[in-house]
Formats: sequence, structure tokens, C-alpha cells
Amino acid sequence: MRKKTTGQDPLLQKMAFPFVRIAPRASKPRRTGLTAIADRGMGMGQIADLLETAGDYIDLAKIAVGMYRLQKEDFIKRKAAAYHQAGIRVFFAGDVSEMAFMQGVSSRFFKELKRLGADAAEISSAQIAMSLRDKCELVRMAKGEGLLPIPEAGQKDNEDWTRSPAYVCRQIEAFQKAGAWKVLFQDEGVSRDFANLKSEFILNVVSRFDPDDFLFQLKNKNSQAWFISTFGNAVNLDVDTHQVLEVELMRRGIRQRGLFGLLGSLPPVEQ
Repeated sequence: MRKKTTGQDPLLQKMAFPFVRIAPRASKPRRTGLTAIADRGMGMGQIADLLETAGDYIDLAKIAVGMYRLQKEDFIKRKAAAYHQAGIRVFFAGDVSEMAFMQGVSSRFFKELKRLGADAAEISSAQIAMSLRDKCELVRMAKGEGLLPIPEAGQKDNEDWTRSPAYVCRQIEAFQKAGAWKVLFQDEGVSRDFANLKSEFILNVVSRFDPDDFLFQLKNKNSQAWFISTFGNAVNLDVDTHQVLEVELMRRGIRQRGLFGLLGSLPPVEQ
């Protein structure tokens, strides 16, 4: 795969102010502590700016909300190539894949994703009703095309899915058996509104698995802080582009109170 690595620098000694110690964390390419961003129709100039300012801290780029259906192939390929050059894997949101499923062209859709530069594929059922068996078949289909399957647990605009942790766990187990790479944990109805964070539900589900099995969709700053403080700075998070650096600050124990609490002291005053 086309990747540019930054070299191992867990304490960011190559960055400014190297004498100020911060919480360590693996450098790219990372296996844990992944940060995914949602590319909501950005142009190449915007992508260049994002990669210059925060590219070292992005592991996955999701071409979001089906906008790729409105854009030319050449543009999509150039976008994927730019992310790859920065060592960032590319995947596509599931909106158009749901239409492909309804039209019976899922196999062709996954082949096209691969041809256009995707490394992974989100498999969702946000707009349509889909059986667990069908969703697992799409996981196998995507994997068969050389893509990393990312099926989604949860349902947009429907909080009923949180009523039974046992059933959600059954879904996740089925996804993993079918070959899921990560399971995207939908934040709607669970963690989007921090005041109503369903921490007990989250802990009940995650306790059955390794937290690294999940990619947690989180757009709320306080929810992001809760997940990092609860599961550690190697938790996998799906955030918005403008949140990358702030999330990395949280992972490093900077700015957000209550995270890690790095011990610091001033040296004795020289006489």
C-alpha cells in the first residue's frame, strides 16, 4: 500500500518544544489509537491544508455522506492518492452502498470502490431495513474484493437499538465472524449529546470485546474526552476534520482536564 511514514516519534521530539514532555503515543502507521476523519466534500486545496496541519495525526479518511456519487472519477482518484501519500487509508461512507444494495449491484459497487482507491468500505443500514444476514454477506463481499469491511452498529434516528446490549453484541459477533476489520459504533442516540451519554450501555457492550475492535463515531468534545479517559489514548475515534488536533491534544494529556494528569515540576532555581 502507498504510505509515507513519519518515523517512530512517540514523544514528538521532532516537533516544536521537545523539552516539554507529553503523553506518549504510537506514530504512524498505527495499529491502535486510530483517528478517522469525515471528508464532507473537501477540495484538493482543503485536503492539502488539512494534511499540512494535522496529517501526522490522521489514520483514516472517510469520503462522507455519499458525496462521491456527485463527483468525477478523476477527482475521487486524486483525493484518494493525496491521502495515501500521507499514509492515510481511505474508505467511503455507506449511503451510496445502501442504494447499491437495494438495486442488486453491491458486488459491482465494491469492485468500483477498490478501483477508485478505497482501502476499506463502511457497511451501513441507515436509510434502509436490512437483515443481519444480509449485512454480514456484504461484509464478506467487501472483504472478497480486498477491502477492509467496517460494518456499522447502531441506527440513525432510532434509539431503540440501545435497549438490548445483548442483541448489539450478537450483531458485533456476527460481523466479526463474517470478517469485519473494525465495527463502527454509531454515536447517534448514544454519545452525541454528552448530557445524555449512555455510558452504562457503552460499557456493557465494549466489555464483551476488545475496545480496539471498534471505531467510535464521536463528534462531541465532552464525549471524546470521556472515551479517551475511559478506554485510554489508544481508542479509535471517528471525528470531524476540525477536531483532529484537539482530539490529539486530549490523547496527549494537554488542554482537557481530567485526562491522564501528567505530573510536572519545575527544576530547582540555580544559585
